[in-house]
Amino acid sequence: MGTQAITVRIAGKSYPMTVESSQEEETIRKAERQIRERLKMYEEKYAVTDVRDLLSMCVLQFATEALEEEQKANGVEQRVLGRLKAIEQVLDATLD
Repeated sequence: MGTQAITVRIAGKSYPMTVESSQEEETIRKAERQIRERLKMYEEKYAVTDVRDLLSMCVLQFATEALEEEQKANGVEQRVLGRLKAIEQVLDATLD
């Protein structure tokens, strides 16, 4: 497909970008919508109008969610590794 130029609008400002695929563009557009929705929610819920404050609140929330997901993934990974080790021990004992 090659690269494609798109423009993303966040908090009233345009950002030109280059994407590699329609899948990448779809992901970026979804993120753009989520940011717009989150900014609107914060503006309405907290009566904040300063764009920098809204963006800061939005960034903090997205970073917190990303870290929570990372912690969940690490927990799952540790449980899987523990189970694999147990299976390996059973197999080793059986084969010996």
